[in-house]
Amino acid sequence: MDGVVANVGKRLRALRRARRRTLEDIAGDTGYTTGYLSQIETGEAVPSLTALAAISASLGADITAFFPPETSPSVRVSRAGDSEKLRIAPNSREEYVVLARGPSGSFTALVSRYFPGDPVCRYSQFGERFAHVMEGEVRLHIDEEERIFGKGDCVHYTSHPEHHAEVVSHNPVEILWLVLPAMI
Repeated sequence: MDGVVANVGKRLRALRRARRRTLEDIAGDTGYTTGYLSQIETGEAVPSLTALAAISASLGADITAFFPPETSPSVRVSRAGDSEKLRIAPNSREEYVVLARGPSGSFTALVSRYFPGDPVCRYSQFGERFAHVMEGEVRLHIDEEERIFGKGDCVHYTSHPEHHAEVVSHNPVEILWLVLPAMI
């Protein structure tokens, strides 16, 4: 994050020069002093979002111009055996394998493995979820409604209301999840 903040000043200077504007021009439009604007450009001051909004309006640019997307490979590959595993609770057998993370935090793809009789974790967060049951049978509780899904079944829902999964088969359940926006 520090690198992003440090580059705001460089991007401000580049935008200002590309539009052939002076610090005085921007100061006149925004009400900020030329000294403050100069400090932003040199990285000595960190502007608030309000200041960036005013500066970007003066430059005729969108505020996102100060935060260009990070360059990343256009193709991401996850190989079998190279998985990143995580657990929600330290002593839980509930396991998640991270398959992919979308560009700019747009989504996370995971495979979860739940075991019969294990305690159920309850979740509620902003966004959406898509689930594809790959093995076993699971009861999904979503916003006080429950539905049973088996191998091959899919569901897409808003994840704002509380939701949780409960294994109803005698074997473990594996679910492919797409979580939007990214959770990790």
